[in-house]
Amino acid sequence: MRPNPVVDRIRLSTPCLYRIEVQGEVRPNWADRLGGMRVLPSTLVAGNKVTVLEGRVSDQAELAGILNTLYAHHLPLLAVQCLESDSS
Repeated sequence: MRPNPVVDRIRLSTPCLYRIEVQGEVRPNWADRLGGMRVLPSTLVAGNKVTVLEGRVSDQAELAGILNTLYAHHLPLLAVQCLESDSS
């Protein structure tokens, strides 16, 4: 696992810029369901479609809602990463 200097500053209420990778295709029109996350075009990785979502999330509760939406649509999580926090 790569070191992430942001980790020491994250709290439950800290807004962060997140990158989420899922196996499967997420359509760009799902952005409203996913807290306004930007949906990048799907790519093929080892024969599977992978979609990357990026966007600012206001707190951990909103992040949990986004992850629950992905789970409800049967999209396996590959990675969730905080790229930067508002406290950094």
